[in-house]
Amino acid sequence: GGFVQLEGEDEESNDPRSFMNKPAWQRLLVLLAGVTINILFALIIYIAINMNINGYITSRITNIKQEEIISQSVLEVGDEIYKINNQRVYNASDVSRIISAEKSDEFEFEIINSKGEKEKHKINIPTKELGYIGVSFTENIVYSVLEGDPGYNAGLKANDEILAINGLNKDTIDEYLTMIQENPNKEIVITVKRENQVLDIKVIPEAVERRIFNVDYEILTDLSFFDNLHYALNETCYYLRANIIGIGELITGNTENVEVQGIVGISKQISSTERAIEFFYMMSAISLSLGIMNLLPIPGLDGGKVIFTLIEIIRRKPVSREVEGTFTLIGFAALLLLMIIVTVGDITSLL
Repeated sequence: GGFVQLEGEDEESNDPRSFMNKPAWQRLLVLLAGVTINILFALIIYIAINMNINGYITSRITNIKQEEIISQSVLEVGDEIYKINNQRVYNASDVSRIISAEKSDEFEFEIINSKGEKEKHKINIPTKELGYIGVSFTENIVYSVLEGDPGYNAGLKANDEILAINGLNKDTIDEYLTMIQENPNKEIVITVKRENQVLDIKVIPEAVERRIFNVDYEILTDLSFFDNLHYALNETCYYLRANIIGIGELITGNTENVEVQGIVGISKQISSTERAIEFFYMMSAISLSLGIMNLLPIPGLDGGKVIFTLIEIIRRKPVSREVEGTFTLIGFAALLLLMIIVTVGDITSLL
C-alpha cells in the first residue's frame, strides 16, 4: 500500500494549493477518493477473474436435490433467489452464507420466478450433524485445504484428484461430499491421485451442526462485457457486505466467525495460495478490507478526517487544529497498539 500526506493536511501552509486551503467539499472528495479506488480496484479484479474463468455462478436454481426442500413444494427450477430474510442475495455463495448464519430454522425466500415475477415463500431448513473436513473442490479436484482442519491434518493437498472414498467410485463430487457429510466422527479413506502416485488418506470428518440447502445453480459462460460488469458488481457488493458484517461482529464482540490478521498473517495467507486466481481473489479482498477499515470514523484514518470535515461543513467553521491533532494522536496510538497486538498474535500462531 501507499501513504500520501498532502501539504497542509497536518500542518500550516500558505500555499493556496495546500489541502487545508481548499474548500471543505473538495477536501471531502479527496478523503473519499482512496476508499473509492480500493473498491474500484477490487471490481476490476473481479471483471478480470470472470473473463479468465469464463463463467459465473448465479443464484438461479437449475436442480433441487434435497428432499426436505422438494417436499415443501415452494421452490422450482428456474427460480432466482433474490432475497432471504430481507437480505439481498448477490450470488450462490451469499445463499449459503445467509442460511448458515441465521439462528432460526424458518426462512423467508423472495424469488423471481421463470416469468419474471417476484414471490415470497416460507421454508424450514433445520440444522443437522454433518461431517466436515475443511476442503473445497473444483469437480473432483481439491481446490483448497483450510489449515488446521481435518483434511489438512490428514495430508490432503490442493490439486489432489479424488478417485474414491472407502473404496467406492462416484461420478460427481457432490456424491463424494455426501459421503463425507454422512460420516461425522467416523474414519473414512479418501483415495487420491497426486502427480503419478495413488494414495490412501485416512480422515476423520469433524462433526459440525450445519444447514444443508442442496441445489444446483445456473452457470453463465461467454459473458458480454456488460454482463461481466454486472456480476463483478455483485461480487464486490457481496464482499463489501461481508467486510462490514465482520467489522460489526468485532465491535459487538461476536468473533466466532471473524479472524483478524496483520501483515505477518496476511503474508502467510498469500504465500499459501496454490493458484494465481486465489492470489487475485485475496488481493481484491485485501483492497476492499483496506477501503472499509480506512473509512471507519477513527481519528488518524481517512474516516476520522471525514468526520471532522463534515463537522466543519455543518458548523461552517473548522474544528481547531489543536483539538483535531489531539484526537488524531489518540487514534493513531490506539491503531499502533492494535497493530502490535495483532502482529504478536500472528507470530505466536506461527510458532
